[in-house]
Amino acid sequence: MKTGLFIGRFQPFHEGHAKCVQHILAENDRCIILLRNTNPSDKNPFDAAKRKALIRMQFKNDERIVIREIDDPDADLTVYIGRDVGYDLIRLDAASEAISATDIRKSLYESTKKIPTTS
Repeated sequence: MKTGLFIGRFQPFHEGHAKCVQHILAENDRCIILLRNTNPSDKNPFDAAKRKALIRMQFKNDERIVIREIDDPDADLTVYIGRDVGYDLIRLDAASEAISATDIRKSLYESTKKIPTTS
């Protein structure tokens, strides 16, 4: 079974991530998503269960997608690859490449700020 591997924090899982998974599935029989299980912080507001649910919502009942958690409590993981043997960098269209989870998190934080009321 030809398998593609995709690793990330996915804080949150967004359309750019979804397009990467679609690309992987177009070239492989399945996609294993390694979900970095990080401690909560401003940079990592969503727990692993929430992020896994977001991925599953995007790819309802797609058995070709396998999600596994890997512990990364300090969110300090560096991914290394060996020689250029079987490793690809997914290049998406410019609009998808411009999607930023940092910007998404910032918008979420802004939308949850309480607006002071005047009496």
